[in-house]
Amino acid sequence: MHKKIFHFLPILFAIFLGGCAVFDEFLQIGPDSVQDSRGEFNSVIAETNDQQLLLNLIKRRYGDSISVLEVSSVSTSVEWQRGGSVALTIFDDTTAGIGGAARYTEKPTITYLPLKGGDFIKKVLSPVDSDMLMLLSRSGWSLDRILNLVVNNINGLDNAHSASGPSPEFAPSYRRFDKFLTAMRKVERNDLQFGYLVKADKTRQLALYFRKSSLNKPEVQDLMEIMKLDGKSNIYPIYAELETEENRAEIQIDFRSLAGIQFYLSHGVDIPAEHMSQGLVQRTKNEDGTIFDWKLITGDLMTIQSTKNEPINAAVKVFYRDYWFYIGDSDITSKYTFMLLNQIASLQSGEIQESGPTLTLPVN
Repeated sequence: MHKKIFHFLPILFAIFLGGCAVFDEFLQIGPDSVQDSRGEFNSVIAETNDQQLLLNLIKRRYGDSISVLEVSSVSTSVEWQRGGSVALTIFDDTTAGIGGAARYTEKPTITYLPLKGGDFIKKVLSPVDSDMLMLLSRSGWSLDRILNLVVNNINGLDNAHSASGPSPEFAPSYRRFDKFLTAMRKVERNDLQFGYLVKADKTRQLALYFRKSSLNKPEVQDLMEIMKLDGKSNIYPIYAELETEENRAEIQIDFRSLAGIQFYLSHGVDIPAEHMSQGLVQRTKNEDGTIFDWKLITGDLMTIQSTKNEPINAAVKVFYRDYWFYIGDSDITSKYTFMLLNQIASLQSGEIQESGPTLTLPVN
């Protein structure tokens, strides 16, 4: 019997080692860990970024302080350990055994960076760069959506500039700007676009270009008349300032800041009736004393709904002040505006700079 055991031991040991090798080959721990964890980390970071942005919009509407905590870095280490043993006992009874053990360990470490300090606040409160119009329009966004978000005033057309801050007491002016947006939508995209004028000193000046062959189109003439342009040229330089004297040969724009854009969109939050009755938000009134409907301004851009119960079909949702606030997954208009806001926030915030203590957490 003892001899038979000794004969089988090499075979058993070989099977054990071969099995471990095959198991390692089958698992492919390194590639599998990248395939499994990279997508999950990416999805969670994107989802929580959206939740943070949505929450800050809601806080703006309620007049609460906001904060921005960025994921500065994510690192993870993967460890795979295995071992085996062969035991043989020969006394009155002969016993033989093969044992094995394996352990897989993943240790993620996430570093958070709070965005604050003078440089960051200055970027948030500074008007957006006029060149952003070019970047966003060339990336496929419609001109009317871009201008509706980033412009307070264009050639004297007021785009609810008082909504670029805490909710005003009285209804803002917006009807003439809405007429301008309606006229712009009627002009075909290839008839109207942003471009650069190159000056004699080689500097570039952002301008609005009309295609020459389109100048006699009724919709183009209507747009020029609303914008108070003289119609003598197809190229109108854009200046990020408002002058006291009207110049019909140029376009003067007062741009919003990132904070102003957030305040503006925060008026698209559907405030629960309970919160309205408790006076938790500023009520904006019309001239006759009735409550102003903010959907007249933000309805074409974004609607943030609210409900007591957790929404099922939501693109992004957060729980705040005992209510769920969310953007519906089928609300394409709001989702696109939210995506555009994300891009503007990234462009305007610039590169993340360490302005305070970082928080690094090992995830168990």
